[in-house]
Amino acid sequence: MKKPLLLLLAFALASLFAQAQDYSCDSLFLEIKHPTGSPYFDFLQSRSILTNDGNVLTCIATKTMLNHRIVDFGDWLYMTDPQSMTVLDSVFVETNYAFVEDNIRPLFANAPDGEGYILAKLIHNRVSYSGYPGNTWLRISRIDNALNVQAHEDAIIVPLEDFAVNRLIGITLEGDCIVLSYQTDARTPVMARIGLDGTIKDKVAIDNLFMLDDVAHGLAVYNDTPREYSLCDWTASENDTCLVYHVLDSLFTMEETIVLEGHWGDFYPVQPGQFASSPMPLDDGTFVHGFMYERHNLTRNGVCLQKYDKITHECLVNIQFESWPIYTAPDRMGYPIGMITTVNDNIYFAYRTNNNVMGTGASTKGWLCIAKLDKDLNVLWQRYCLGSPFSTGGYLHNYCHISKIEDGFSILGKCHKDGESYNFFYYFVHDADPYGISEAEAFIRPYMFYPNPTQDELHLQYSPDVTPKQIELYDLQGRMVRSQSKGLESLNMAGLPAGTYTMRVMLEDGKAFTDKVVKE
Repeated sequence: MKKPLLLLLAFALASLFAQAQDYSCDSLFLEIKHPTGSPYFDFLQSRSILTNDGNVLTCIATKTMLNHRIVDFGDWLYMTDPQSMTVLDSVFVETNYAFVEDNIRPLFANAPDGEGYILAKLIHNRVSYSGYPGNTWLRISRIDNALNVQAHEDAIIVPLEDFAVNRLIGITLEGDCIVLSYQTDARTPVMARIGLDGTIKDKVAIDNLFMLDDVAHGLAVYNDTPREYSLCDWTASENDTCLVYHVLDSLFTMEETIVLEGHWGDFYPVQPGQFASSPMPLDDGTFVHGFMYERHNLTRNGVCLQKYDKITHECLVNIQFESWPIYTAPDRMGYPIGMITTVNDNIYFAYRTNNNVMGTGASTKGWLCIAKLDKDLNVLWQRYCLGSPFSTGGYLHNYCHISKIEDGFSILGKCHKDGESYNFFYYFVHDADPYGISEAEAFIRPYMFYPNPTQDELHLQYSPDVTPKQIELYDLQGRMVRSQSKGLESLNMAGLPAGTYTMRVMLEDGKAFTDKVVKE
């Protein structure tokens, strides 16, 4: 039975950011409250799908406090129009408190018959979740096109194990079957194929597969024809951390194990099993993947994209996206959100640059960064969004996800600004042509600048699709104090009094941007 609409506030993010000197484009920002008014309410993973009528339907997993314990609370479903940036409908689906639901990687997909949607999760009885022997099931629920949600007791329950599994690795819908992988212990994954009617068609345990313990591994499609899968793993030697992909055929038989290089020059992957995007196959016999990296000789961390030949396992291309703010500590770097392909094998790639330091004093936030690349990983354009130009304050992003819309893509997740409670955002990018995006230019930047505050020199890094023409700097009285048309990768602020200035960046195409800069 469909439950009442419980959305309390939805508004266009751009108007808010125009006053705050933060940048976004084509975005929707949601303040979502606990249905009972409880102050403790937070978001977990989210998944979105493109509906048959071009809208975006999003499933947002939540958690709350129950009897002094943090528990899975339920799922918000939001139907959103990506063109008008409005929420069309909203439904809350409460958790069945007899069980613990695995909300980290839920399956949310269009039903293959076109009649509504599928929501599937691993569930455990609560005693097993406390460390005692129990059971693990897969619950398959239906949601119709009007967002009427099937009651938990009417859903299909598929018994998987007579104990609580270690973790869900990944889950996806292929035709009328659900393919999933989970770990029964730290080293043993299980691959399973289950029909939407609850029939277990294939189930294979692969003993002692993973090389290291306690790492969240990923499940991905490695090849479409013939169908092959990959499980992400990692291993470590004395000096290197190495990515590992185990390739399985359609019947979940091991075909090969690919151990990638441990380092490239002076940059090294960091726990790639946990902080890597799944390999994405391309039509030219290669795959692309991304991961966090840290540099040993130059203290700047970030995100790397690499393209590998499937047969030779040779790394053909690798590029690095340095984080902004510039992070140097091992727990501060870039985090891949994901990537999707466009026409002609072009690639959208998204990452975030939060410092991963939570709690009091975690003042250094970051940006959402998006880039469009060709199939050889040449960057066509790059944009910096939903962040702050200052090195302290700004936004912290978590549980982000990328998915396709009809004419581009969306990024969604939760964000948090300077002590405010976490809220949920949609970030829509409409790709109007092969080399650009239809964007609200006032709220997005084709460049980043750092450090801010600064003492003597401000550095600027531009997207490859734009050419700077001139930079001007104004004081608070509106007087121009600097102007330069050459050497636009930096702005000399030496000799200026400490204070706040307005920087105006003009591009060759006539567009101009203004930003606040603080001189210490």
